[in-house]
Amino acid sequence: MDWSELTWRAPCVAGPMGRCTYTSTVCSSQMTRRCCLNGASTYTVSVLRIRSEVEIVRRPVLLLVLAIVAGCESTSSDFPLLDGGEIEQHMRILSSDEFLGRGPGHPGGDMAAEYIGAQFASWGLDAPDGSHFQAVPMVGTTTDPASVSLSFRGPDGEVTPAYMDDFVLNAGDPVAEGAGGSAELIFVGYGINAPENDWNDFAGVDVAGKYIMILVNDPPAPAAEADLFGGPAMTYYGRWTYKYEEAARQGALGAIIVHDTEPAGYPWSVVRGGWSGEQFALPPDPSGPTPAGMVGWVSLDVAAEALAAADLDFEDLMAQAADRDFAAVETGVIVTATVESDVREVETMNVVGVVAGAARPDEYITVSAHYDHFGVGEAIDGDSIYNGAYDNASGTAMLLSLAHTISNMPTAPDRSIVFIATAAEEQGLLGAQWYAQTPLFPLSQTVAELNVDGANLWGETDDIIVQGEERSELGLFVRPRAGELQLTLMPDAEPEKGFFFRSDHFPFAKAGVPSLYFEHGRSYRGRPEGWGNDVQAAYTANHYHAPSDEYSEDFVFDGAVQQGALVTSVLLDIAGSDLWPNWHPGQEFKAARDAMMGGR
Repeated sequence: MDWSELTWRAPCVAGPMGRCTYTSTVCSSQMTRRCCLNGASTYTVSVLRIRSEVEIVRRPVLLLVLAIVAGCESTSSDFPLLDGGEIEQHMRILSSDEFLGRGPGHPGGDMAAEYIGAQFASWGLDAPDGSHFQAVPMVGTTTDPASVSLSFRGPDGEVTPAYMDDFVLNAGDPVAEGAGGSAELIFVGYGINAPENDWNDFAGVDVAGKYIMILVNDPPAPAAEADLFGGPAMTYYGRWTYKYEEAARQGALGAIIVHDTEPAGYPWSVVRGGWSGEQFALPPDPSGPTPAGMVGWVSLDVAAEALAAADLDFEDLMAQAADRDFAAVETGVIVTATVESDVREVETMNVVGVVAGAARPDEYITVSAHYDHFGVGEAIDGDSIYNGAYDNASGTAMLLSLAHTISNMPTAPDRSIVFIATAAEEQGLLGAQWYAQTPLFPLSQTVAELNVDGANLWGETDDIIVQGEERSELGLFVRPRAGELQLTLMPDAEPEKGFFFRSDHFPFAKAGVPSLYFEHGRSYRGRPEGWGNDVQAAYTANHYHAPSDEYSEDFVFDGAVQQGALVTSVLLDIAGSDLWPNWHPGQEFKAARDAMMGGR
């Protein structure tokens, strides 16, 4: 079927995908006009498919010779290059308004999955068990804004912050009958229990049935322990997902993280935008701890004011929390929180296509990029569609180009390659987590995981960042190819932001599979020093998780081709090798890998 013939029809139901009572501001967008006009109960979205033989102008796949820098000698290569025009076209289409921000569990996300699946099928990629789609079950929670309240009452006063401006809140346990209530607030510092670091912020205190206030990121490493919690680099203990997980293990009623822009790595607007619509989670594991009943964030100012209501100094407590001997503080502040939510069970889809290995088809390499974004949410400057062009229509476009290129090779690689367009990454890596929990191919037979989350849209660089190459033997594949491509391997440019733990390779790594996350560089050719850092900072401040992350005619794709050359060459080298890479000694994922390999 040609996508030009496809019309999508879905009911206008309550939630971020629309109801016919949208405000005029929200309804001013192209999508919601279709839904709200004349009180219609259905809307129609027509999607244009790029016909591979007509509408994508495909340059011939280049082999053997790659000119890296104009005026420099060509570098010999034995791998195909990706097509920058193809990457651009896929990105342009997936980030268009017609895909409604690719929200999981909503029509735009479904359309994106179908589009990707159609491409896999047209290129002849194998479909596991007869389907390119792996269902990912989710529980969706939509908060009624009118029901949300939060207050902090202490001996010296009461603080009632404003919803969305000062705090966000959601039911942590989506299947619980109720959420919220009143209970004491306990300040638990960074909310970390790490026996290997002789660190336990919960020692000597019982937080069961209480609200806990948690600082974002890891504790700062003292001079005497420069590598404590990764030194300047964030560890998983610094991620908000860990903090909510630990709150559940400790039996907390609610968990409130204090937002601080610098250690968090993003402004409050990102928190606000990410929590403005329906929130998703995987169904609770009946064998695991009960999730905290209430989860949320507060601004730095609100945290300080709440503690001041009990004559406590936030700055002083934060300084105490940086010490291993820190003891949680029973503040005497009473938190009262309420929220009412609509809950639904829904499925989204990972999209999977396989190029079967010619020599060892039962050995697999997974390659991932998440296709989802935030769908339709709170309007900013009159725009309610969160297009997610860079994040991550660009990475998905690279995944598609890579799958097409590998499937067109005259001889298949020795090992099988599993291309996975993952769902619901923005909701907490849910699609990748589900695949790691219920893999279509055993993780014990999975050699490596490669992930792309953001293609280079600003030009060629002299350097590149590959998250995780130093953690495992996969670095043996990365370093020679980076050198051949005249790319200097750079360490994480922002280690304090913990990017290794923030994209879809991480559930694979956590399960034991050696994993890489291919970023792009910062030293752009022909640009002044620091230009790349400025571009990244401007994106984070102005466009990250915002409707303004849209396709631009100013984007260029030679940098994406360069980035893709490293991904492709490393992928094919691993596929042609008989090495089973492992994590380096001391890495927290090595034990899981050793256990699954069974002495291989």
